[in-house]
Parts: sequence; structure tokens; C-alpha cells
Amino acid sequence: MKRNYSQLFAICKKNRLEYKDVVSEFTKGRTESLKALTDPEYNELMRRMARYNTPPPGDQQRKKMIAICKLMHKGKQTAEILQIIDEWLLKQKYEKPLMQLDLQQLGIMVNIYETNVYPDYLRGLNK
Repeated sequence: MKRNYSQLFAICKKNRLEYKDVVSEFTKGRTESLKALTDPEYNELMRRMARYNTPPPGDQQRKKMIAICKLMHKGKQTAEILQIIDEWLLKQKYEKPLMQLDLQQLGIMVNIYETNVYPDYLRGLNK
């Protein structure tokens, strides 16, 4: 089976872990080498490391707002879309950019964007 070492390296880098330390701890000091792991060992290590690779809270909601904005053809690049969303959010109740909203605020703003802004855009197309 082909192994995807880059995935493990990315998880380690994101969490400021040394992959050799992770492998050594997993094998209880037997080895620091990923290549020395058997396929079942490697699979188990990756399963355990998956918990360190979870997206930050609210990530799905932010992606949803970006996707809706893309559907409305508000921009081509993600950076451009984020700027448009931030400009809209700064005029709303919480007056914060997307990345500064807490989970509750984010949920409310996604709901407004989804139930008011997007339908208004669609109605505007039908005129």
C-alpha cells in the first residue's frame, strides 16, 4: 500500500510536533523511522494523528458563506470574496470581520446570509 507521508508531516508541522518523536512514542522507542513501520502500524498511527487534524470550530460555516458568495458571483478569488464578506459583516449587528466572529455570532450571520442575502440576490436575477 502506498503511504502518504506528507499528510503526517503536515499534521506534525501544524501541531508543532517532530515526526520522529511521534513515531518513537507510538512504537514505544522501537524506531523513529516511518519506513520501519508495518502497514497496520502506519494505519493505526495515522488514525491516531487524525484527531490533531480537525478543522477549527466554525470552519464549515465560514466555507458555507464563501460558497454562497461565489454562487452570487461576488468575486473570483477567495481573498476577494473574503474582503466582500468582511465589508458586509462590518455593516451588520456585530461589526466584525468573518475571522473574528465567535461561533454563536458566526451561526447567526451565516443564517442571515443564507436566508436573506442569497434569496434577495436570486429575486434580483428574476427581475
